[in-house]
Amino acid sequence: MSDAVEEAEARAVEPVGAKQRDAFISYSQSKNAPLAKQLQRGLERLAVSRFRPMRMSVFRDVTSLPANHDLWQSIQRELARSRYFILLASPEAAASPWVAREVDYWLRERDTEHLLIAVASGEIVWDDRAGDFDWRKTTSLPRNLAGHFTAAPLWVDLREIGERSHHSMRYPPFRAAVATLASPLHGRPKEELEHDDFRQLRFVKRLSWSGVALLVALLVLAVYGFFDASRQREAALSQARTSASQALAARSGQLLGTSPNQAAQYALYAEETRSTPESRRALAQAVTAAPYARRRLRADADSVTDMQGASRPAATDVALSGDGTTAAYRSVFDDDRAVRLYDVPSARQSRVVRAEGTPRALSRDGRVLAMEVYLNRVQLWDTRSDRLLSTMATGHTENLPHVGHGLHALALSPDGRWVAASHYTPEGEAFAVVWRASDGREITRVPVSDARVGLGFSADGSRLTLVDQDRREVREFRTDSARWEAARSLPGMPGSTAEALRYSEVLLFDGARKALTRTSERAEVWDLEQRRRIAVRSLGPYEDMTVADDKGIFLLGGQDGTVRLYDAALRPGTTLGRLTRPASTIAMSADGTQVVVASYGGELNLFTTGVRRGQQVAFDEKDFTFGDLTPDGRMAVHRSEGRTEFWDPATGRRLGVIPYANLSVNLEDTAYTLSGDKRYVGMQSVEGFEDEGRFDVWDLRTGRRTDCGTAVGGSSFSPIRRPGLSFLPGDRYVVGEWNGAVELLDTRTCTRSTVTEDSGRFALSGDRRTLVLLNDDGVDTWRWDGDHAFARAARTTLPSEARPVDMSVDHEGRQAAFSDRESHVYVVRLDSGERVRATGYLPDKTDAVAFSRDGRLLFQGFMTESTRGVRVLDAGSGDQLDIWTTDPPTGSVQPNEGMQVVPGPADDILTLGPDHKVVRRTVGVGAWHDLLCGLVSQPLPARERDRYLKDLDVEDPCR
Repeated sequence: MSDAVEEAEARAVEPVGAKQRDAFISYSQSKNAPLAKQLQRGLERLAVSRFRPMRMSVFRDVTSLPANHDLWQSIQRELARSRYFILLASPEAAASPWVAREVDYWLRERDTEHLLIAVASGEIVWDDRAGDFDWRKTTSLPRNLAGHFTAAPLWVDLREIGERSHHSMRYPPFRAAVATLASPLHGRPKEELEHDDFRQLRFVKRLSWSGVALLVALLVLAVYGFFDASRQREAALSQARTSASQALAARSGQLLGTSPNQAAQYALYAEETRSTPESRRALAQAVTAAPYARRRLRADADSVTDMQGASRPAATDVALSGDGTTAAYRSVFDDDRAVRLYDVPSARQSRVVRAEGTPRALSRDGRVLAMEVYLNRVQLWDTRSDRLLSTMATGHTENLPHVGHGLHALALSPDGRWVAASHYTPEGEAFAVVWRASDGREITRVPVSDARVGLGFSADGSRLTLVDQDRREVREFRTDSARWEAARSLPGMPGSTAEALRYSEVLLFDGARKALTRTSERAEVWDLEQRRRIAVRSLGPYEDMTVADDKGIFLLGGQDGTVRLYDAALRPGTTLGRLTRPASTIAMSADGTQVVVASYGGELNLFTTGVRRGQQVAFDEKDFTFGDLTPDGRMAVHRSEGRTEFWDPATGRRLGVIPYANLSVNLEDTAYTLSGDKRYVGMQSVEGFEDEGRFDVWDLRTGRRTDCGTAVGGSSFSPIRRPGLSFLPGDRYVVGEWNGAVELLDTRTCTRSTVTEDSGRFALSGDRRTLVLLNDDGVDTWRWDGDHAFARAARTTLPSEARPVDMSVDHEGRQAAFSDRESHVYVVRLDSGERVRATGYLPDKTDAVAFSRDGRLLFQGFMTESTRGVRVLDAGSGDQLDIWTTDPPTGSVQPNEGMQVVPGPADDILTLGPDHKVVRRTVGVGAWHDLLCGLVSQPLPARERDRYLKDLDVEDPCR
């Protein structure tokens, strides 16, 4: 036997007694060990009561051999004690030298009448003519059996059992095979053994079930009492969680106007405690209250001492790269006094630069950081390797009368190759200095009237502009020739004031062609090329101000903590947010889209000047009109004379163009659908006032019409404007509402088949597997079988007073929403037929509806005489959660231009309003949760937690 020596020597058992064994199993240890083990157990337990000891003794070497240095002697002793020899035949057993020795011994000392064969694998063929096994075909028996049988022996076939690994006595074929082998061992017929085994099994089952029944009865009595108490406790706990959630949501609503961040915190805890319509309303309103907030990276310090001085009061300093990707932060409230760098797109800290001083500027790509170092020195650092590149000194670092002032104006060229700064000397004079960044060498130095001058580089770094307020002049330095050009006067420019330096500053922008001069309450904008004032405004008390270099958008941090945008004419615009304490420093990217703000308490916030819940999709600056979005939100269609373009809202890129456009069609006569691979588009249109139209499939890669097209017509009248049309999963079939019925078009064979003769309009779920058909009799639900057909799944009705004008199905096909002419919305559960009607404010006119991806929220476009917008509804209860008006306000709008709302990619919806722009809005409970957690990463204060959540196990929602 293969490896038999090792396995036998590895086991130690009790010494074998003198009792005779009933059988000896010979087998291949490497191949048939599991089957031999189960065969041994079956022979020993067959027809034996489960409560009595085994009557049969079967030898199997692994379990029965004692620890003995002479293995063969032990095997011989067991063979001599056994009444029967059972050969578990297989090709491996036939090749085993140990099996051959055991067979030799048995044939020599005993007879073939007590040799039983069970075939585990291989073949056994008897040759009647030769009176022996056919050894050319027999593969399972050792050759030393040749010539020992005079007639074909009876063997038990276990091959199917071995292949399927059904080695249990509960498997009838295996039990029958064991009974066949056990029959001569017991000296009883096989049928009698099986009958006794069944009888014992039935007795054990009856006894077991009787015991189980008794235990179950006792258990039911105990469990009933336990669960009755648990049910009452759970009911009380559920009510407590609901009440706590509603109280937290109410508190969130109270804080919306004064503290949007705190309102978000309470809304998050309300949703975490128990998801209710009130908690979802709190989330929606919190998102509305802080639409521009992106992420709070550092919280405000618990206690702040008065660190404001006359010149540089900023306890916290920030800088932002021109491309808006990298932010630098340093604060006295930070335990680690080094400079922290943040990756703005991911809103995560990227690295720490172990540099002393104040971060003043970053190159446009964020690679070079300019630090102001005590006294009057500038250091340049590589932000990727944390390596000091060069150090530049003004030459006046001792006995400074304005030592606290430090370097006033500091500018770093966008490419990081040049540095300029203004400073005071010990004698009280002021200079502007230019250094070359590569080696820190001073290139030029010019006297100025006051250090409070303006310095700025052009976009390519070839020109430095200096604005001297007191001298009322502007000068330019050419970096290629290292020469200053002649000064030009700026008549009427106000001079610097005697107030604190932080309020007297000149900011250059627009490639250093424009400048903003400011005091504590007034600002002026100057065109330096035309040398004239172009805007002036009284600003009121504020702390800091900055400008977007490319756009001329100004940002002001008020003393009340507000952060507000101003346009190029200094007109106040959007308020981005409010800080706990006033802003100490603010910075903005060159294009004005990214903003970083730091407070006197060390707080660091990211803002975006684009509304977080609504970001315009560019589409190459093209305009769209109501209805140009397909109902599934997968395409925006732009028609012009002789061509139709198709755009992807997920990427803003063009999918393709076809040389056809029917400019006379309207929403009732046209429909489009995009294949899943975005290669083909199906288009249905009706020419003018004709009764019939065409449906064609176009290849977007070639812009050509495919061979599969068909005439369509006879569509039923329906108040819903857009006819149904959609590719199905796999892109082979298109389903359409044609010829007064719902039909399938096979695009491979260009043949049509009818889904249902019922007429009406339909909509598909987001996964394109559920079709909801609305007709005069009610609402039918059909499910796609994934192959080639729809099957009717459910039917329900709408209230008799409902007059639907738009319908939508959620992504998974569980519910449908219908908006009617009276601006009501009905949400129908498709399987159960349950329906709810939305409540709340009813605008003058509403139509388009769309579900969020998770199906928990519903969005409905509306229009009034003066504005357009979207109202947010709870799909489960019908409660109105919020109203979103178009941002910015639409002002004067056309009377028939509504607000189209369709599902968008991922967790988004798409809206198309009278401004003719497609806006992508992130929606859904999960998406809002992630957005608000970026604002309030800290948990609820312990006192407030005890007030609302005492004795309730509620985890931090932003953990």
